[in-house]
Amino acid sequence: MSNIDIKALEHAGRTAMVWTEGYDGETHYASVLKALAPALLILATAAGLMLAIL
Repeated sequence: MSNIDIKALEHAGRTAMVWTEGYDGETHYASVLKALAPALLILATAAGLMLAIL
C-alpha cells in the first residue's frame, strides 16, 4: 500500500462537517452575553478581591 492509497483511505474516513442551520446574517447579542457572563463574573470577582487586598 503506497502513501497515496493511505491518504485516500484517511480522507475517505473523514466526514465533512455540514451546518444544518443557515446563517441568518444577524449578530445574536443576547447569546454572546450569556456565553460571556461566567467569565465576566469571574473577572469582576477577581478585581474585587484585588481591590480588597489594597
